[in-house]
Amino acid sequence: MGGSDRIQVPVASGTVYCEVAGAGPAIVLTHDGLVHHEGWDEQFTDFTRDHRVARWDRRGYGRSAEAETEHSSADDLARVARFVSDAPVILVGSSFGGLVSLVCTLDNPDLVAALVLVGPIVSGYGFSEHFLTRGGRDLPPPDAPAEQEIVYWGETDPWFVAPGNAAARHRVRTLLSANPHNLRPKMGFEQVHARPAVGRLGEVQVPTLIIVGEGDIPDVHAHCGVIEAGISGARRVVLPGCGHSPPLEVPDAFNTTVRQFLASVVELVGVGESQADGGC
Repeated sequence: MGGSDRIQVPVASGTVYCEVAGAGPAIVLTHDGLVHHEGWDEQFTDFTRDHRVARWDRRGYGRSAEAETEHSSADDLARVARFVSDAPVILVGSSFGGLVSLVCTLDNPDLVAALVLVGPIVSGYGFSEHFLTRGGRDLPPPDAPAEQEIVYWGETDPWFVAPGNAAARHRVRTLLSANPHNLRPKMGFEQVHARPAVGRLGEVQVPTLIIVGEGDIPDVHAHCGVIEAGISGARRVVLPGCGHSPPLEVPDAFNTTVRQFLASVVELVGVGESQADGGC
């Protein structure tokens, strides 16, 4: 994408890929557990019109190397945020990326100006059997061929992308086909769960928006409710016509909702112009 900087940001025992563009208050986009930074294409194009936007790949996704040692994606996110801006940033995280953004906020309260959580989960709350088996819909085993997993997530699962959103389903299949390594298990070295976040939600002191698709799986709606109840002043918006991936499924509605929130954040907390660090 023209006009952007593509860099490898130094993190503990490695680097992570990051793409940065635009000028203004800084936004850092953190992806879910399947689709890497390219899942934010519509947001990257839109938000860079008046914000400095970074989208990055967690370890083992997209253009970031697999982890070889224990690490916390929340710590990696903090490194990316500090590399991109010398002022507090707005974190936008989807699904597991929402948990990463939440933990990063808890661990680095001075780093974050506002928080947008998209279909998030919160560690320490748990999941039902229905979630873990995807309602018995032939969820591929961990050692399944990538092609089988791509078919499941791109065609079978009714929650990751709602069945009627054919273009978004095609996009998921395309991105996973080009990046099958995204499907490899990632939790072996991940330490973001070390301190459960559910009991710490009251520590979040920044404006928080929770966005969830109306067709998302029930456990995600439950997690969203827990987060909303735990963070003082948090607001939840349910977007119609989509499942777990509103940025891909209903980008216009998603972007409008986020922009309305960002406008209120700038007014309330005075998020200012951010500047690049590290020559980025």
